[in-house]
Amino acid sequence: MATKTPHEWSSAALLMKAERYADRMLEQSRDDWQFGFWSVLCLEMILRAAVSHTSQTLLAETKDWNNLLFALEIKGSAGELNPKSIASSEVISRATALYPAFTREHANFCTLHIKRRNSELHSGSLPFDGLDTSVWLSQFYAACSALLSSQGSSLKSIFGEEEATTADTLIKALQDEAAKSVNGTISAYKTIWRGFSPADQAKLSKLAEERSTRADGHLVNCPSCGSIALVQGNPAGTESSTFENDLIILRRPMLPSHFECKACGLKIVGHSKLSACGLGGTYTSKSTVDPVDYFEDGFHERFHSMDEDNNEP
Repeated sequence: MATKTPHEWSSAALLMKAERYADRMLEQSRDDWQFGFWSVLCLEMILRAAVSHTSQTLLAETKDWNNLLFALEIKGSAGELNPKSIASSEVISRATALYPAFTREHANFCTLHIKRRNSELHSGSLPFDGLDTSVWLSQFYAACSALLSSQGSSLKSIFGEEEATTADTLIKALQDEAAKSVNGTISAYKTIWRGFSPADQAKLSKLAEERSTRADGHLVNCPSCGSIALVQGNPAGTESSTFENDLIILRRPMLPSHFECKACGLKIVGHSKLSACGLGGTYTSKSTVDPVDYFEDGFHERFHSMDEDNNEP
């Protein structure tokens, strides 16, 4: 017996498409503009699936009642119909009304993120270029989690187990009020730093820059003194490999867990605290490997940060 194809406005069809977009999103480097772009397409499918989970008729644009007939899977008398669904802004409004877990904060983020998509598609603006994940990724997963759980689904079902684990960490960091106390620590170190003479500040900043290499961690500016400092982290997703210029390039997303500035001495441990001060965005670790080594037995057991670069542009 043939299986019936899901209606294109059904939550099942929309979630399948969300998963497709999520796969494309996770294929990109976290630093690539396409990572953010594909995330918006995925988000919109999850939003529409949530509304459709209550009734797919809620997606129908009501100015033409034939759209309602389409949603009800009834063939109207209008003949060939190009069905029209409601705008994204209305989808967000209806999801907010339908599901208490999808809060106003979630809705505001979705509105902003979809505006970035609109700007990307309908103008010469490049809203995803240079958009650090610390600005949006935690909120993205928090909104997706609320929408998916409301329709009996989960982050794991759309993004996979490994990425869902990373997402859970990001969401917990977003909700960790205690972590925000780190800003007091940063302020204290700023006060100490200002007590140094300009000559001593310059000397310490130069020393910190010399001791902070791309192989040792992700280079950032210290929130206390502004010197070059290091963020280090743990793997936060699946490693990908490409063949470029006769070499194998390994890339893996990393989730920050530790910060240290060798100029002023500031140290921050834990992703929640790093997220609270704007240093929690994921970054990409890139390694270059000779194909001969890569395909040898036991390579991954021997491999330890060969030619590692934690600051891929």
